[in-house]
Amino acid sequence: MPAGYLTESGRTVLASLIAEGFQSRPGISKMTGLSKQTVSLAIAELESLGFVEVKTIQQGHTGRAAVIYEVAAGAGWTLGIDMGSTHIRVAASTLTGFLIKESEYVLPDAPNTANALFAERAGSIVKALISEIEPEHGPLRSACVALSRALPEFQNWQGLQESDSHGSDLPDIIRQIGIPSEIPVYAENNVNCAALGELRHGDARGLSNIAFLQIGVGIGAGIITSGVLLRGANGQGGELRKLRPFPIYKGCGDLQDILGAAGLLEKYNSCRGSESGKDASSAEEVFARAQAGSPAAQMAIRDEAEGIAFLATVLVAAASPELLVLGGGIGRNENLLPLVKHGLAEQGIDIALSRGHLGSAATVAGAAALAAEQYLKNLLGVQFSRAITSYEARWSMLHR
Repeated sequence: MPAGYLTESGRTVLASLIAEGFQSRPGISKMTGLSKQTVSLAIAELESLGFVEVKTIQQGHTGRAAVIYEVAAGAGWTLGIDMGSTHIRVAASTLTGFLIKESEYVLPDAPNTANALFAERAGSIVKALISEIEPEHGPLRSACVALSRALPEFQNWQGLQESDSHGSDLPDIIRQIGIPSEIPVYAENNVNCAALGELRHGDARGLSNIAFLQIGVGIGAGIITSGVLLRGANGQGGELRKLRPFPIYKGCGDLQDILGAAGLLEKYNSCRGSESGKDASSAEEVFARAQAGSPAAQMAIRDEAEGIAFLATVLVAAASPELLVLGGGIGRNENLLPLVKHGLAEQGIDIALSRGHLGSAATVAGAAALAAEQYLKNLLGVQFSRAITSYEARWSMLHR
């Protein structure tokens, strides 16, 4: 939808209602600096287009009743899709940033990277969600897919052919998901989405410079500086998996091989010696055995924490964040955080550290926020930034 779709006053009033919530016409006039007559014309425009509706009429002790307006329930919604290594997670949110519905579908046989076959499985989930949400909340306005890979550029991939995308399979992935062709569909790296999710709705609310370090099946970082997501050339910003190991791991592969879930399992299983029982089959099991007193598991987790502290040091040196959020199946473990803090302190690094507020939902929350950001940027022009920054803390709240 082009920025010229609404008048300038219409964009100003809609941005105010998104940011501040329900308001009267005098309240909007005071908030925006527009005359009452201009506000009335803008409200009429927005009502005719289905963006605004009357919430209530408040009768004072004397004088005329005040009509209270809000963003219409059927004004539309945005969709985030997290196509992770073992799951599909979807989240629908209103244009005002409130969560409508979030669902996760675990796929034990899923591939480690998203592809067209995986997208086809996501398609049936998305189709059912659209049918469920549209009757109350109106049309889907924009969608963003989070993928476990670096992406060449951030753009609308809807309707592109492979010849237009330098051989990327993203157009095929988008077609397989089956979102209606008139709806823009963006794609972003999953860790970048997680960083944005924590910025908009999680522990990083109100901050401008943060880093999100994900340690799970793979490793990676999302960096936000001065409120802007750092993508870098060809989307390669934050690809810490490419770093070569520090000396004690020399010759063991790259850092993803060592610090990812498979690496943690290998460290524990290869050194557990005469400990009773079978080899651990998941990172969660290694942490559980450490809690139960296994010396081998405790040693493996200390090594893991040392490696994560090394990566955190790299991030702090490169990006100078106010907050470092640890995410991923390994990074979020509560028993790891104090060990990483200790490792950072030993290196003289003083940085606020968090396991994140949104947990495993950070990625899909960020994807939905990115979809909203792009839609509102096109709809509201320069007014979009005021609207999108109002999303703080709204993710876990019900719209109605």
